[in-house]
Amino acid sequence: MSEFNRHLDHYRNHWTQHFSCLVSESNWGDKDAAALYLERYWLCESEYNSVWKAVQNSIFTNQSAGLPDSIFSNEYEVLCQPGGCLFDRDDFDRLKSCLSNIGDDHLIIIENTFGGMLEEPAFRFKFPAKISWDELIAGNYISAVVFGSLYKEFFVFGKSASWGKYSAADEDSPLDVLGFKKDQAPLFKRQFALKGI
Repeated sequence: MSEFNRHLDHYRNHWTQHFSCLVSESNWGDKDAAALYLERYWLCESEYNSVWKAVQNSIFTNQSAGLPDSIFSNEYEVLCQPGGCLFDRDDFDRLKSCLSNIGDDHLIIIENTFGGMLEEPAFRFKFPAKISWDELIAGNYISAVVFGSLYKEFFVFGKSASWGKYSAADEDSPLDVLGFKKDQAPLFKRQFALKGI
């Protein structure tokens, strides 16, 4: 049994299908597309624990609490912007440009389980940094839940540990919080200044 079988079943008939902007209700539930997507991009628990968890822990603090507690360690400068979902196409393209400049090969996305308190199956992904928007959202209902969700919270980062993003959609005022080390500040400010940051 794979680590994501529960995800395939749980989200196939999920209530978010009635509100998704990424997958129409009539197209929701393509289990083959969702399974192929998870096979391609799922971050297995063993790799997460041996490689990525330490990177995540070096960037983010108070991971079980989430916002409004401080989410980045002190060495990161922080920019906040209105959120609502993990990415829209414009935000994704801006972040992808930053990854290209930094040299991170992968984009890691980990759902916040709030210390294991989350009842739904949580997501872990490892995407190539050069993935296109169309490829990113090609997982039918899985992509729709992850990237269009109005109630989930995620840690996003790369191996350099020089930046991170915390997406807190499940707040009264949803936020995207970008954190980056001082040497990356000009890059992130240049990319995200157009959004009024």
